[in-house]
Amino acid sequence: MKKILILEDEEVLGRVYKKKLESAGFVVEWTRTIDETEKKVRDFKADVILLDHGITGHERAGVDLIGGLRTLLPHSKIIMLSNYSDFELQSKAMYEGADAYLVKINTPPKVLVSYIQGLM
Repeated sequence: MKKILILEDEEVLGRVYKKKLESAGFVVEWTRTIDETEKKVRDFKADVILLDHGITGHERAGVDLIGGLRTLLPHSKIIMLSNYSDFELQSKAMYEGADAYLVKINTPPKVLVSYIQGLM
């Protein structure tokens, strides 16, 4: 079974993403903080990593994890999720090594699941 790690600090979105992805047959771990994600990623070895761009209460953003994740798990797909359709943020995420940049409002959970299934 393919494994997905989600970094999402919004409770409702995290629960919805987890539930939809598990229903589609994925093994899912959901983290809410950057620190929790950095600890989990070493053991979980996800095939796909979903990173929320803005994490409440942190100076770092999800985009700041991409370089380290790419080094640690070079074959994992990294998808940046953001509330912002911003060219600069998208460019930075792609430059750092993200495989995709999706805007949350334009990517309902069902579409996200289909997108990930297409990557597999």
